[in-house]
Amino acid sequence: MGLIVPVFVLGLMASLSPSTIVVFILLLGTTRARVNALGFLVGWALSLTVVFAASYLVGASNPVKRGGGHTGVQVLQVVAGLALIVVGTRLWRRRREARPSATGSSRRLPNLSRLNPWTAAAIGVLKQPWAITAAAALVVLDHHTGLVKVAIAFAVFTAVSTASVALIFLYYARQPGEAEAHLAALRVRVTQAGPAVFAVVAVLVGTLVAVDGVVSLVGG
Repeated sequence: MGLIVPVFVLGLMASLSPSTIVVFILLLGTTRARVNALGFLVGWALSLTVVFAASYLVGASNPVKRGGGHTGVQVLQVVAGLALIVVGTRLWRRRREARPSATGSSRRLPNLSRLNPWTAAAIGVLKQPWAITAAAALVVLDHHTGLVKVAIAFAVFTAVSTASVALIFLYYARQPGEAEAHLAALRVRVTQAGPAVFAVVAVLVGTLVAVDGVVSLVGG
């Protein structure tokens, strides 16, 4: 299946993370909205840099590149994919049992009235959709083909995974007055749809990762 295509699809799934979108909209309601939003994006990008750099370094080691080590990565990829499918299926069945409130995300964050860029950057790290990012790291480990291709995969995943929040930020920066009301309504809708979206994304990501792992095992 190659490296770039699954990484692109995983980045697209990451961009649909409801919790990330909701938290980013909340950041745009703070006193230093633009600076805090940029801090969030910096934290997000730094966490991705660490993950992809670690994947490249681990993938470059001889035990992982050859023999049983490489097969172990592929098996782990399949197991992780199947686990995500199971989690997504369970979430889908329970999606109507307990929908989060529109203010639920803000209660789990630091006091937004005193939010600064450093805290916003930390939130960017915490609100990274880590299950999808970990899946991308496994794909990089499996398809380790050199620094240039891994760098391209990193750039693709970073750009695509931040597409939704980047568009929200661009809309806010150009029309802050109009955007405030629209983004508040969007936050409510995304929060209500969150469980269903999480379930669908988990199943799609799990299927992609599992199939990619199986293809690699059969091809190897």
